[in-house]
Amino acid sequence: MENRKLEIASKLFYKTILAQIINLDLEDVAKNKLTQVQLSCMYYVYVHNEPSVGAIAGGLHTSDAAAVKLIDRLVKRNLLLREEAHEDRRVLRIKLTIQGRDLLERYCAMQKEHFNEIIKNMSKEAVGSLEYGLSEFLKVALVEPEQVDDICLKCGWEHIPDCPGNVRYIELTGHEKEKI
Repeated sequence: MENRKLEIASKLFYKTILAQIINLDLEDVAKNKLTQVQLSCMYYVYVHNEPSVGAIAGGLHTSDAAAVKLIDRLVKRNLLLREEAHEDRRVLRIKLTIQGRDLLERYCAMQKEHFNEIIKNMSKEAVGSLEYGLSEFLKVALVEPEQVDDICLKCGWEHIPDCPGNVRYIELTGHEKEKI
């Protein structure tokens, strides 16, 4: 495939992942649609143990003020809770409500189901080639540890040691990426 076709195919792949995996229509999951940023915030809270507002802001690459507004909207929708930290009452810890956890788990299950449905219709060879090609692309595209930090999914306790981002980080630095 010539470079122009590959570039176009890459853009179409990206848009397909966004449309069919990440930006699912959430009407089946939630009465009121959530934005991708709201879902990202909820997921960050899910995989990190009671993060602070500052940790959420850092994890979402946004300002503290924007994170506070985002959290406020999710608290009003009864999807997140704010609690004072035991060690310092000035620090707020953010948690998912039962409703928020349920909604997020259903959304993640839908994402996984949609992704697996696509993959199961591909040959084993095509799946292997896709995985290999994506890993090789990341090796060439990510040449500095900071670039890996920028694209990191910040999976917290779900951290997978053989994640392609972590593998690339080890290749660049000689040590595993911090679990964030």
